[in-house]
Amino acid sequence: MKHISDIIELLSSAHVTGEAVAQYLRDIGDCHVKVTRLERGEAATDFLSIEVPGLDPTAPRLGIVGRLGGIGARPTMLGLVSDSDGAIVALGAAAKLLDMARRGDTLPGSVHIHTHICPRASTRPHHPVPMMRSPFPMQEMMSHEVDPRMDAILSVDTTRGNRLVNHRGVALTPVAKQGWLLPIPEMLLDVMSWVSGELPVTLPLTTQDITPYENGLPHVNSIMQPAIATDAPVVGVALTAQSTVPGCATGVTNAWDADVAMRFCIEVAKLFGQRTLHFVNEEHWAELQARYGSLAHLQTVGNSRAGQA
Repeated sequence: MKHISDIIELLSSAHVTGEAVAQYLRDIGDCHVKVTRLERGEAATDFLSIEVPGLDPTAPRLGIVGRLGGIGARPTMLGLVSDSDGAIVALGAAAKLLDMARRGDTLPGSVHIHTHICPRASTRPHHPVPMMRSPFPMQEMMSHEVDPRMDAILSVDTTRGNRLVNHRGVALTPVAKQGWLLPIPEMLLDVMSWVSGELPVTLPLTTQDITPYENGLPHVNSIMQPAIATDAPVVGVALTAQSTVPGCATGVTNAWDADVAMRFCIEVAKLFGQRTLHFVNEEHWAELQARYGSLAHLQTVGNSRAGQA
């Protein structure tokens, strides 16, 4: 909770930069942090790529992607917006993992944590409530947020602007892999129930939700967009509410829920690096491929309505 609180304070500034966040993490412990600033016209953001080294270089590497349009919608809205939760949880996890390593608890596998810092993102219309708009096209965002070294990904995103989950807390999505929606592993459900102290909650997805934003079809939000840019399995970690809340609403961030999501990510990172947690049943995956073939075309924008590629 301390690290979540500190990250909230750090990001609650109109002047925060990716470099300021990077320095905050470097001051905690040994990590590799890269800041990439992207500017085009009036749009700009700082991408953060963080690696927390593990003990075993051969161990599976978990990716944690803090998914969001922006941490703020200035000058229209003042302060942290609801959409900032993805960055808060991802950066809180980075800070806690670094602190653990400094105190002697280094995880077996390295953890790659990616997000971006955009205090001045725009908004877009969406039913039932407006959402934040990513500063750049989603495929371009994913080229910075998804690392090929990630063997599995937890994508953390605010998911309050819908009527699919009428519960305040954290929900898990099915596994998305190469166009397929696969079952949620029992161990992920166990871990969520352990860290939350409640029964696990799940977020339903449709096939549209795991296709690229660029196809113009409705999506629940961008939580599953990392799945378009990798062959690795992706699970969404959704921050939810009982009511529908705009992504651009301020005063919405709930540190308790962010802490649950952060602790879930850390526990998964431990188990994944120990090779005791698997996102995909490989036998079932091989059977699906043999019987039905690849669905990887769903990771692309597909054919146009005129039938042109």
